[in-house]
Amino acid sequence: MFARSATRVLSFCSPTHHSQPRHQQKRVKKIFDDDDDDDGDNVCSQPSKQTMRLPELPTGEATAIRKSVNKYQLKQWGFVIFRCTYKSQEKWDQFIGLAQEHASDYFEWRDMEDLYESMAWTIIEDAETLEGASLATTAQKFVEWVEGPEGRQDRAGSLFDTDDTVPVYGPRYTFFLHVDEESLESVVDDEKAREDGGYFCKAVKADMALAAEQERRQQEEGGGQAEEEEWEQDEEDEEEELLDVRKRVKLNDLAPLYAFVLNTNAWYNILVEDGVVKI
Repeated sequence: MFARSATRVLSFCSPTHHSQPRHQQKRVKKIFDDDDDDDGDNVCSQPSKQTMRLPELPTGEATAIRKSVNKYQLKQWGFVIFRCTYKSQEKWDQFIGLAQEHASDYFEWRDMEDLYESMAWTIIEDAETLEGASLATTAQKFVEWVEGPEGRQDRAGSLFDTDDTVPVYGPRYTFFLHVDEESLESVVDDEKAREDGGYFCKAVKADMALAAEQERRQQEEGGGQAEEEEWEQDEEDEEEELLDVRKRVKLNDLAPLYAFVLNTNAWYNILVEDGVVKI
């Protein structure tokens, strides 16, 4: 059982060592050439004595992130993560470990490990106020983090370090990840992780979540019959309404999603299939 505690903000750079992901097999770069096993015992090179290579992976998304980091003089990048489930520390550690492994692999396979090293893992925890929290609650806390001392320190020295009345921020200060029990189980439960719509976490656009909450309250205060919005239900009729607020994204697609929303308005053009982002 978790002890109730004050909000904790855990922020650390990406670890440099990792183990092989459970749901994504490690891509191994191998080269077979004429000098490898001339006696023919190597069955991989038997059909042809030509050099074989795995195709190079596209680097456009990673390059876009690098250009953004350099352009805005950022010390780090990456989504802030809100932990909204505290039933199992073991499952939580497994979830975060897999997220880190996928990100590490993504950049390692593209020979761009330096970008992974500057990827910050900022996790906001508070069992008392965040257990089962709504999107509106985490959105408000995210805005408080962005505008508070931690957020200002986080972007200190960058071009986002501004006192403008209406600042313009990039993905790190516009979107966040909301990890609830549904998200957690979709990853750590093997059966759920294999489903087409499984293995996800929830990316949220903070201003849209707050706008939706304000609209709901205005309907209630105006005496109208507000529709009951069960934000965490996975029903098709509600999914369409929630897409501007939050999107389910595969855990191994966090880096591509970040690149896609470098233009924050691109959020509204993201393709969703089987309930999850298709990148």
